[in-house]
Amino acid sequence: MRELPARVRAYVYLTWAGMALSAFGILGFFLSFDAVAGPSRWAVGVHHDIPWGAYTAIFAWVTGLIVTWFGRRRIDAAVRARKRELEDAARVELD
Repeated sequence: MRELPARVRAYVYLTWAGMALSAFGILGFFLSFDAVAGPSRWAVGVHHDIPWGAYTAIFAWVTGLIVTWFGRRRIDAAVRARKRELEDAARVELD
């Protein structure tokens, strides 16, 4: 990781943070699933109150996906730019 430029390293960390946020969102949804569709909800009624834990978990999951997507796009752009630099440096003109 130390060989990477600071900007690219930041995008790698951003991608990892997005994946972690998505994982916490999925875990949170599984943990709050009883509040959404568990047997305790059947007696009361599914639409009785709003399951904020489940909605928060879904929001965290979607936000994590967006952050991961953005970080990955920036990493891909940095790789393309570096490949272009190396391609130009490797070009030899024969006279």
